[in-house]
Amino acid sequence: MPIWGWVCVGLVALVVLGLALIIWSEGQREKRLQRDGQTVVARVILANPSVYDEKPAGFEFAFLLFTRDADPSEEHLAFLAQVAEDLEGFEPDEDDEDEKKLAWALETQRTMGAVVRVPDRVTGGREVYFATTPVTRRLLPDGRLTLEYIFLRAILKDDQREVAMTGYPSARRKRE
Repeated sequence: MPIWGWVCVGLVALVVLGLALIIWSEGQREKRLQRDGQTVVARVILANPSVYDEKPAGFEFAFLLFTRDADPSEEHLAFLAQVAEDLEGFEPDEDDEDEKKLAWALETQRTMGAVVRVPDRVTGGREVYFATTPVTRRLLPDGRLTLEYIFLRAILKDDQREVAMTGYPSARRKRE
């Protein structure tokens, strides 16, 4: 086989190994979230329009605000809606990396693979977090977003903050 054939075989093998590593690490992350995480309710403040439709698109993400509560009450969701409103025109403290990430995500409407704490000056001192996460349609009760919130599994430690969408508790009961 000529040298270019071996180069191509090597590149394909590298790609396959890379994809296997990504899939393995994502599986480990999901296991860690299920084992160590807590369930929280996250208010959707921005989402790809396709998540509201029957027909899925390639990449469907949502911008979310949440506390450490699994509370889908109107009062809790109204509080998160107020925080979202107060974030409009958000100006970050230039010395705070989390605030700069938050401002960038809100301004550009691009996902940011991080969970950041919303500043107390916006939340009135309550612990509120912002994250962007993929929306998994099979976890939505109707296969599309019909409510103003989703459930997440979250790990919120100082050195480790992770979230992933999880199923709605009532939808899990219906399937069982």
